[in-house]
Amino acid sequence: MTLVATTFKVLANYERRSLGMPEMPMAIVPYPMGGVSTEEAVQRSLAALNEMITGLTVQPAAAVTAKGKAGSGFDATMTLDDGSFDAVNRYFYEKRWGDGLPIVPPTQDLVQTMLRHTDLAPNKVLGKMGPSWNLTTVHHVAVNAVMAGCRPEYFPVVVAGIDAVLDPEFNIYGVQGTTNPAGVMLLVNGPIARELDINGGTNLFGQGWYANGTIGRAVRLCLMNIGGGLPGEGDMSTLGNPNKWGSCIAENEAQSPWPPFHVGRGFDAGTSTVTAVATAAPQNVIELSADPIAILDTLARAIFSGGSNCVYFDHQPMVVLSPIQARHVANGGFDRAAVQRYLWEHGKMEFKGFAYTSDITIRKWKAACMKVENGKEILYPTRTPEDIGVVCAGGNNGPHSAVLATFNGTKLITRAITRADGTPVKSVKELQKK
Repeated sequence: MTLVATTFKVLANYERRSLGMPEMPMAIVPYPMGGVSTEEAVQRSLAALNEMITGLTVQPAAAVTAKGKAGSGFDATMTLDDGSFDAVNRYFYEKRWGDGLPIVPPTQDLVQTMLRHTDLAPNKVLGKMGPSWNLTTVHHVAVNAVMAGCRPEYFPVVVAGIDAVLDPEFNIYGVQGTTNPAGVMLLVNGPIARELDINGGTNLFGQGWYANGTIGRAVRLCLMNIGGGLPGEGDMSTLGNPNKWGSCIAENEAQSPWPPFHVGRGFDAGTSTVTAVATAAPQNVIELSADPIAILDTLARAIFSGGSNCVYFDHQPMVVLSPIQARHVANGGFDRAAVQRYLWEHGKMEFKGFAYTSDITIRKWKAACMKVENGKEILYPTRTPEDIGVVCAGGNNGPHSAVLATFNGTKLITRAITRADGTPVKSVKELQKK
């Protein structure tokens, strides 16, 4: 027996199917419950109670098929009477196998070309992707990479990104099914970022770079077509955010005053990595002063801006400093660890003044980030300073930085771009098959 809010009925169907119990009884509670009168809440509760009693005492009806089943369309070869670009795109759109933009038809030849840029077997299972919990194979990822318009040499980055997303500590089920606007962003470090011309400079969160756009889009298409993250079904985001079209950036290692981000996570500078970030849209942070303390204080305040994911969630946010501001901070004697420590200590706030519902929610979701100091309850941005990711990226032309507030229970997951045996590759050309 399961109790579910109306909005999440499709997600509940996915769960019943994945558990092998599609006929499991289900009681539906109208959503939302917050803000309704006491009388209405009592009526809804009694109705749900009656459904629960019925579900526990009456023989289940025929199995319910999950609406919006994902992933199955790419397991077979399709033949269309009209194979024109427009006809294929109309067909895929009707099947909900796209993101709303035109896709590249994933012909067998194009998919095979994509697969020649990895030494992983096409039927290699990378894991199960929530919320549908469909198996994710290398072949499935290749199909979506073709659809996204990826060049074949980008494929190793896409595979590493999907591998990171499937790590249980990334919490892809939560990221996909939430009403929060969180999406998935990839951060690429190392020689391959430069080889593929992945933008880590001017306008890195925006348009203009083929690699950034198509790699990020390939991940998003996988989340939809394999994972079932279809808007209004598996993906219940109230507002969404622009990076849910797909988001991929590189660190501006050449202009960073600190070692690359992935070095701080235990990798060699010569190893190329992909880090998955479950983030809402970047929050621009302006500080016109060149004083390092002023810059860090402004960023610390931005972390706990009203209504931010950072206020509510136990998570690992990402702070992106532009090269200009990173240099100012570094010239003040701050290495990356010192920046993390400063933001953690000065980003804290006294926990008071929240409305009742927010108060009890934060106490539950962010309990590990709360401390009592001098008789006051203090809320810290994260559990530890090291949980704040710090990256230098963007153009060398303005006093802007950004805070990327991530989703509840998610961690920054980094994967090296490797051969099938785990050996890091220095160039994507090493994986190309004749």
